[in-house]
Amino acid sequence: MALSAGFVSLDTTPTVFPHFVSAARAETVREILFDIPPQRLETALDVFGAVSRTQVLYETALAAGHWSNGVKGAYPPDTALRLLLAGTGLDYDYTTERAITLVPSRAPDPSAHAGADIRRHIARFDHFLGGVQAGIMTALCRNSEARPGDFKVTMRFWINGAGAIVSPSLLTTTGKPSRDRAITNVLTRLAFSELPPADMPQPITMVLTGTGASGDRDGCADAEKG
Repeated sequence: MALSAGFVSLDTTPTVFPHFVSAARAETVREILFDIPPQRLETALDVFGAVSRTQVLYETALAAGHWSNGVKGAYPPDTALRLLLAGTGLDYDYTTERAITLVPSRAPDPSAHAGADIRRHIARFDHFLGGVQAGIMTALCRNSEARPGDFKVTMRFWINGAGAIVSPSLLTTTGKPSRDRAITNVLTRLAFSELPPADMPQPITMVLTGTGASGDRDGCADAEKG
């Protein structure tokens, strides 16, 4: 079984990838001026990633159909993101210092719409998908051509019973064919030591938002330490 919107958004030797950094960590004191109007959540996340210089990975099934109330004013990035996600039934975790992934809220949100059943189903696979997202981020960061930056890309792939990514494809282009090929090649060589749950819907579709930045502000600094 596969969700209509897909699930979520190497080397053949299994590799252990970094764990999540808790979103409950001390919130950064750095304030940024945000002016994100109410709009589709996917679009609001794109703007948030570019303004805050934060990579955002999320499962398309989670974000689809949600509306963000926007955020206007000077806030630390964590606060701004919570405002963007208010009422969606979604929360977030840090995969690295400058990269986050969306997850279903730990506590029920009475204002969330009928997609709650889908979110609860996805939540069962949070641990595994978190490792996948962190592993992909680490692998992309270690490749000079595929390294995340000022582009957004949607990736789709399956993970077989041996933990290897198979049949990866890009549903959108980064705008640079050589980079598209590099990202696909990175995914093709990626494998995970933890095997996928047998009942997890596939394929997996993941979105990586752009930061509009480069260097140590592209979300890779922490990933490369792993």
